[in-house]
Amino acid sequence: MLDALFASYRTRIPAAKVDCARDAAAGAMVANTSQGADVLTDAVCGLCSPVTGQKRVRLPRLWTGLAAISAWSRGDQQEQGAAQARMRRLLTECGLVPDGAPEASSWVQDVNGTLALGDGDLAPVAEASVKLFTERYLNRRQARDVRSFYAGRLGPDRAAQPLYELCRYFHLGDDLREESEASLAAALLEDLKAHYSGWVQLNRTPRPLLLLDDVHAAPGSRLLQQLLTHRAQGARDPLILVASARGGARRRGGPDAAVRTPAQVAGGASGWERPATGSPSAGLIAVDLPPLERNDIVTMLMAADPPPRPELPRAVRRFTQGSPLGCGLLRDAVVADPRAASTAGHDVGALQLSGQSVTRQIVARLVPDAQLRRNLVLFSVAQDDAAARALADAYLSTDPERAAVETARSHLRAEHGAAGRPFVADPFLRAVLVLELRRRRPEFTDAQQTWSGVHELLREHHADAGQPLDALHHALAGGDAAHVAQRLAERFPPPTPAQEWLRDLWHVASAPHPPDPGWAGECRTVATGAPGTEPAGDDVQRSVHRLLHAVWLAADPLTAPDEALCGRIKWELEFLSGRHSTGAGTLYDAAQEWQEELRELRTPPSALPAPDPEGSHGENH
Repeated sequence: MLDALFASYRTRIPAAKVDCARDAAAGAMVANTSQGADVLTDAVCGLCSPVTGQKRVRLPRLWTGLAAISAWSRGDQQEQGAAQARMRRLLTECGLVPDGAPEASSWVQDVNGTLALGDGDLAPVAEASVKLFTERYLNRRQARDVRSFYAGRLGPDRAAQPLYELCRYFHLGDDLREESEASLAAALLEDLKAHYSGWVQLNRTPRPLLLLDDVHAAPGSRLLQQLLTHRAQGARDPLILVASARGGARRRGGPDAAVRTPAQVAGGASGWERPATGSPSAGLIAVDLPPLERNDIVTMLMAADPPPRPELPRAVRRFTQGSPLGCGLLRDAVVADPRAASTAGHDVGALQLSGQSVTRQIVARLVPDAQLRRNLVLFSVAQDDAAARALADAYLSTDPERAAVETARSHLRAEHGAAGRPFVADPFLRAVLVLELRRRRPEFTDAQQTWSGVHELLREHHADAGQPLDALHHALAGGDAAHVAQRLAERFPPPTPAQEWLRDLWHVASAPHPPDPGWAGECRTVATGAPGTEPAGDDVQRSVHRLLHAVWLAADPLTAPDEALCGRIKWELEFLSGRHSTGAGTLYDAAQEWQEELRELRTPPSALPAPDPEGSHGENH
């Protein structure tokens, strides 16, 4: 959505689109930079880009503030490099100097040239940076307004050298840095207010647009809160702000946000007006965007030439759960290599984009932090916190890594709004993480995290904990399907209720499949009862064996169940309904339900741990 807004408006109004979740290695961060400062730099460079027929936006308060915090300690090469990179962007992308102008590449040299020998403190560099910037790029009135603004923000105790104080607090880090970043965010709004006053306002010049993507990430969340806090104090500005985040509208919007539907927003936000004052969240309209539907995905994928195979839109919908990020990157992969997408097969995870697995790019976008991502890949097959801790104890040996489970749980709760069972409850995130675990090779991991070893460990963990169904889940993931089918057949007769058995079957068969390229074909062959695949035993044992493989294939997120597979599941459940002395009706009804729901890529309600309280048709796949 943000991409579409940016493409529509970037040539008509000042517009900036900022990715707030981009990965920034902690080791690369030095005292004069931060992810928050980088986000603001991206925003100012976008808003100051030229727009035909309009006066170019000038943001003197924010420019000068960024120049001030970019100051460095004398002799620190990393800080000087960070300052030079930021100032080059500001000077060229904001139109302060022409592209290729020498002064854009000599900022650090020019500032250092004004300093007296022996000045090793931060203060002289900050003062020289501000002085050089204001003399070169601001007029007297703008320079006076800049100083007055920061003096007013910092209070009388720090008003003598407000821009140095801004710089000092930023370099000290933590809460003091956030205070400096809040002043920079307020400077952006005050600059825009000043720019859009007077004749610009009288001429009804279109207002600027700032698009913040992934504000669930810490830098975006802080910036959004800082902008809303400034507005909540009664300030008015012309900025149109649109942000996206994972999680529900009410949870992300805050307690006083106005929650609306997409239809209400399209019709004018139901008469909403921003309050003059109040809590920061009172200045928000929060909208839950529904997942993309199959028709949306068909339209996206039809851009490829030749068009993809007919079942691909269903497979993409099943795998991504309708996630715009996932669907968008898979579409890009299909358009880039239509022939690969037109090849018959069940695995959308095999698609490539720019020479790299597209699902690997998706998981990097969903979890930008590399260490957290590695740990979540390991924990993706865990059923609960205890299972994740068992994996951490076995494979993560150093002390900081022992806290990985708590760190991962906090991330999942904050970023994906899901916690509980399984450990990674979000189905799309879990699917891409499991896919990465399946691709791991022992020679490239520190502690031999093999697929079979991980699932054998979890199988034993759950068996010792008295959780036989979870143990069977991991036995199936490890490839021991014969043992699992036998145990499910033993659980089939009374006293086990038929409804409970159906839930057990789905839970066990939802196990991720092993890293075997021939798994899907073999699973389908066994499900049809091909000669040589049937186990010894009675007709119930053979039927359960076939049904387990059919449901295992149908439950896989990389598979879009076809009519033949859904029909096989229906047939086996109808057969078993005649073999259960107390649950014939339950199993017969399930036969119809499972066929219909799986055909529509939904989990059958009778397979869920408890009925949906609102009576929906089950959880979408």
